[in-house]
Amino acid sequence: MRRPFSRKPNAIAYYTDFVVYPITVVGLSAAYFTWGYDREPLVWLGAIVIGAAAWTLVEYLIHRFVLHHVAYVRDMHVQHHHAPTELIDTPIWLSLFFMVAGVLLPSWWAFGFGVASGFTVGMTFGYLTYGTMHHAMHHWRIPHDTYLYRAKRWHAQHHASTDEGNYGVSSLFWDHVFGTVLPDPAAKGRQRRGGG
Repeated sequence: MRRPFSRKPNAIAYYTDFVVYPITVVGLSAAYFTWGYDREPLVWLGAIVIGAAAWTLVEYLIHRFVLHHVAYVRDMHVQHHHAPTELIDTPIWLSLFFMVAGVLLPSWWAFGFGVASGFTVGMTFGYLTYGTMHHAMHHWRIPHDTYLYRAKRWHAQHHASTDEGNYGVSSLFWDHVFGTVLPDPAAKGRQRRGGG
């Protein structure tokens, strides 16, 4: 029988993203203003916004199709589902490889360094937002009536449901687009109590 792939919880590896990626954002920004400045900072800022928005789709696609269906990665994700508060990390070499080979280099080739650096900064901000929100959902006490609390509820549904859905962590937008939003059991309870 095949032994599932697992990662031992490791606080240093887990928190590495929260150090490496802010340095990456500062480094790419400095590189843009030092070597790649093209006198079009609004284009660069626009690329950041587009990169951050694009991250939400990438997050959805990775969660839905890679974390739940690709061997070994799926096993690691199942480990997270069974022990959501353990510090199970995405290996930094894997996420950095994705950011360099899948984001920075192709966009640099297609659009030049100015747009590529902005787009990669935006994707990195998106990834950091996702990582921070995901960490908060499993480790922080979050005040009710906040966006983060609602996000925590839909992520908890993802963990608890036998149905697949609610793949977005930082946003349910793509779940709505692709029809993978799980029904909210609390809303059904409110309807029953209200007679609806």
